[in-house]
Amino acid sequence: MVFVKKTLADLLQNIADKHDSGILPTDSATLTYWTRLLNNAQQYCAEYLGLETNTSLTTVSGTIALPDDFKSIIDVVNSSNLKLIKISKDDSDGTGGDVYWITGNQTSGYYLNTASDETYTVYYTYNPAPLVNNTDICIVDDPMAVSLHAYAKIRQAETDPLEDAQTSLGEVERRLRDMMSDKIENDGGLMFTTLPNA
Repeated sequence: MVFVKKTLADLLQNIADKHDSGILPTDSATLTYWTRLLNNAQQYCAEYLGLETNTSLTTVSGTIALPDDFKSIIDVVNSSNLKLIKISKDDSDGTGGDVYWITGNQTSGYYLNTASDETYTVYYTYNPAPLVNNTDICIVDDPMAVSLHAYAKIRQAETDPLEDAQTSLGEVERRLRDMMSDKIENDGGLMFTTLPNA
């Protein structure tokens, strides 16, 4: 059976299943509020998991703007598959070789700076695109973590009448730990042997 990625519509239905016996609200104000909480939850999960992506960028005169979704740098690799060394901007004057530094801020944008112009593969953690349309895909591997986080925030705003907000947040943390464990397992180093003909 093919795994189907969950959409905003699925996440909203997950909340309705817990909050209103499966009946999805019809008023736009409530749906907008729930969607906002789901986007906050998706961002929280993405930050916890350190979700990463990569892009190819070519510096011109030693600099290029990083993508709008950039959060923090992981690695910069040149066309020879060599990892560059990160240095501070203060140490960059007159620097040559395989180094890079990041400048900018959230308001004006972030920039990759290098000692030489080349095309680089940039690996970074990112801010997920907000869920807007019902067909938008949740980027978190376990979307129930996102739905449960949003549900808990709804209950907290209602002064937690069923006293299940904390239980839901605990379930979110368990699911996030499981996803982190899966990530470590999938990204783990390969086992090598020095035995001949092994």
